[in-house]
Amino acid sequence: MKKRILAAALIAALACGAASCTGGQPAPATAAVTEAQPAAAVNASASEITAAVLAEVPINSAFEKKPETLADYFDSLDTATLADSSYYMCASGAYPDEIAVFKFTSSDAAANGVNAVNDRLEYQKKTYKDYTPDEYYKLEGAVVEQSGEWVYYIVTSDNDKAKGIVKGFLG
Repeated sequence: MKKRILAAALIAALACGAASCTGGQPAPATAAVTEAQPAAAVNASASEITAAVLAEVPINSAFEKKPETLADYFDSLDTATLADSSYYMCASGAYPDEIAVFKFTSSDAAANGVNAVNDRLEYQKKTYKDYTPDEYYKLEGAVVEQSGEWVYYIVTSDNDKAKGIVKGFLG
């Protein structure tokens, strides 16, 4: 299992490196939400995807939340429509860092999931704006995207790198 995760992380890192060549130009800012796009065939689990991201873009005191607690953090998330999920956050609460990868039972359910994730992002922005303003840049560049039945949410010190890793899995 560890070899499979390491191999997936290496492949994702190589794909990111190849895709991120911008000729020395800065990468464009990440949009908060993008339109639904068809997902490529994904052979990885949500946990494998988050593990690959965390291997390259660590979260301070990362702690995985159990699926049964997701509604505590994503208020309007319909957990009955989840086929797979993985959600990590900073355990101390001192940093806004989070990564979540959700696979839903349908693209329509995923579109509803995007709304729940955006609600979470707005809550975090209100919380951290005054609590730790030095960390607020992570939330300003947060990524919330849908790819078919998949939705991912990224708030890290390097959102672009984390997004590249996830896109290596989801296309």
